[in-house]
Amino acid sequence: MKTTRDIHDLVGGLFMTAVGLFFALYGQQHYDFGSSARMGPGYFPVMLGWTLTVLGLLVAVPAWWRRGGPITVQWSNLFWCVLSLVAFALALRTLGVVLASFVAALISLMPSAMRLRTRLTVCAVVALLTTLIFPIGLQMILPLWPWSL
Repeated sequence: MKTTRDIHDLVGGLFMTAVGLFFALYGQQHYDFGSSARMGPGYFPVMLGWTLTVLGLLVAVPAWWRRGGPITVQWSNLFWCVLSLVAFALALRTLGVVLASFVAALISLMPSAMRLRTRLTVCAVVALLTTLIFPIGLQMILPLWPWSL
């Protein structure tokens, strides 16, 4: 009797492992690592890469013994997700971080069955978090609003 493995988690976990290994090894070879007290430019990508590698293995290894169904690609979700990324990239300079992230989140939620009020709340939270993390927390030089260019 042929058993089907959980291909979905197996492929996803192996992909996470591969991406983590790439960033960990690339960062170790091309950037100064530093120490915990004095972190170099390679510290964060290397640590994040090794963390992603371990998490990928924690997803992939149990999937080897678990049964699962076939992979089904949800083309509509993929389309709206990619479109939201493109919209964010094109709108960032003209609309600013707040509105561009709000619009991108709204586009990415198009295939969702959420009510409009819930969608708008999620988009507002995404816009708030994006603003708090990137322009404020990381002090990236990005326009917040269209009039702040």
